[in-house]
Amino acid sequence: MNAISRRQFLCGLATAAAAAAATRIVPAHAFSNTRSFEMLTIGDSLMSAQGLRPENKFSWLVKEWIEKEVFANCRTVNYKSKAHSGARISLHADEEAQMQRVGDDPNRSHHPEINISFPCIGTQIETARREYDDPSSVDLILLSGGITDVLVANVVNPFVKRREFLELVGQHCDAGMTGLLKKATLSFPNATIAVVGYFPIISTQSDVDQISRYLFKAVKFPQPFQFGIANPFSKQFMKVLRKKMANRSELWVAESNRAYRKAIASVNQAFENDRIFFVPTPITAETCYATKNTMLWKTDKDNLPGDEMYATRKTECAKALNEIKYHHYGKLAPRMCELAAIGHPNIAGSIAYADAIKAVVRPMVERTAFDRA
Repeated sequence: MNAISRRQFLCGLATAAAAAAATRIVPAHAFSNTRSFEMLTIGDSLMSAQGLRPENKFSWLVKEWIEKEVFANCRTVNYKSKAHSGARISLHADEEAQMQRVGDDPNRSHHPEINISFPCIGTQIETARREYDDPSSVDLILLSGGITDVLVANVVNPFVKRREFLELVGQHCDAGMTGLLKKATLSFPNATIAVVGYFPIISTQSDVDQISRYLFKAVKFPQPFQFGIANPFSKQFMKVLRKKMANRSELWVAESNRAYRKAIASVNQAFENDRIFFVPTPITAETCYATKNTMLWKTDKDNLPGDEMYATRKTECAKALNEIKYHHYGKLAPRMCELAAIGHPNIAGSIAYADAIKAVVRPMVERTAFDRA
């Protein structure tokens, strides 16, 4: 048997004890592996945890859990994130053409709170791969993608025909995700990949007034005239609209989950053991936007974004949008950028997502951690 240091021996006992406490069985040679554990996150605003300070992001909470609890502080977890708000799986042809026409660089990165479609998630993979001396050393990838390709507006818009909506979900969450996962598994041949699912945005339990206030804020509807819409008669209309939006939101979760599972199963067929796993959202109709126990950011008492990064976006949005010539939201781009965190997981939602990810990846993290010295 190879000689081991005192620290390796003690770390082996610590990790074994930690795993045993969690009713896991650790191989006897666990203490021989002390190399760093490489963790990468790629994706859109869900994975970048829009609106949260770095220490509150669910990917960071997972990183800390692996390092401090699973490894009992005996191994370092190197954390790299390429995810940013607005990122698409790939740039759409019309958008790419317009960016080329005005001279925007689709590979240039900006502050992750800025909701722009580039660098797309495919490019994030390519960039990350170049930054690793050995891409095969990457152990765990957390990934999200698809909602910005389908468009959030379509996810809650009940006036988009159901057939057209389902075609968009199939195009991006099935076919698009399949291609993305193939690229990720080829780029990082030893990584376990966790695909994180999206949540229902609106439910019948969402507060009508809060929904209306967000819409008013997004379009800068003058405060003195808001009563003309937010009155008892219009509220009845909004309740009808809320139900339709809730139904579309529920359809989105069900169909995107189905599409992601299909894509994952398709790519996993190429491997002897599954490498890709799906993490369903922990956010439900009872905890989605504007509900009593919401796990998503909403506006505060002054109808301003109540998240932790609003002040940062106020500065960074203006800076980035002055440099970028193509604006997906047109004249509304600055406003949509500033409000971008609304409807994303808050601190409670982030903790819930971290717990959901832990439950799925723990067996793979332990196997990867202890088998690959």
